[in-house]
Amino acid sequence: MKISLLLTLFLCGNTFCEPTVNLAIGEWPPYVSEQDDDGKILENVVTEAFAIEGFRTNFEYFPWKRSYENTKLGYADGTFPWNKTPTREREFLTHSIPLIKDEGVFFHLVDTDFEWQELADLKAYRVGVVIGFKQLDEYKRLGITPELIEDEEAAFKMLLTGRIEVYQTSKTVGLSTIKQLFTPELAENITFHPKASEVNEYFVLFSKSSINSENLAISLDAGLQKLKESGRYAELVDVLKTAD
Repeated sequence: MKISLLLTLFLCGNTFCEPTVNLAIGEWPPYVSEQDDDGKILENVVTEAFAIEGFRTNFEYFPWKRSYENTKLGYADGTFPWNKTPTREREFLTHSIPLIKDEGVFFHLVDTDFEWQELADLKAYRVGVVIGFKQLDEYKRLGITPELIEDEEAAFKMLLTGRIEVYQTSKTVGLSTIKQLFTPELAENITFHPKASEVNEYFVLFSKSSINSENLAISLDAGLQKLKESGRYAELVDVLKTAD
């Protein structure tokens, strides 16, 4: 069902109706989550930013690769949170104001002697990557053959059992996932390297198959700006200060 926003507007007819933005996302708490009511920080940010501009939001949850492809094909208006890459900017429309900035790190077991200065150093380790994440292309370019993993939870379970030795992800998301999945005793076995692998800015990717994507991107930026100016954005993301 492509061009979903246009269909919503058509069905409203001449009566007042807030158009609905359909967004395909996945499981990545504390930013987005179907299962964890406390893991929806960016869902709340996006919802309130769009609401300021007169839009409703509807979220559907899929594996990340499917969310990406569904949006690319026009079955959803957008997907998030993704950082910008040349490929993504070719395939989607994006907005300007990031949803959030986030530090990426390499997680590993406490007993693993892990050191790195550049990504090529990962050739010495068994590395995991979630299907659809940008690290897959980077690893392939460097001649690293990673273990392909369905989602974040599976990655940390494989890390704990030794099936992989290193897993790169958001520090915030990683710590949240570990806390949810494992007892404190098991969680103590996992740590992360103090050197950040990257600092990312995350955005909504809007489908080029939708004729209204440019308007959605402009509206989201306008809503985000108003959220920040009002202080509401800081309230929504403040819970991250206690996540660590």
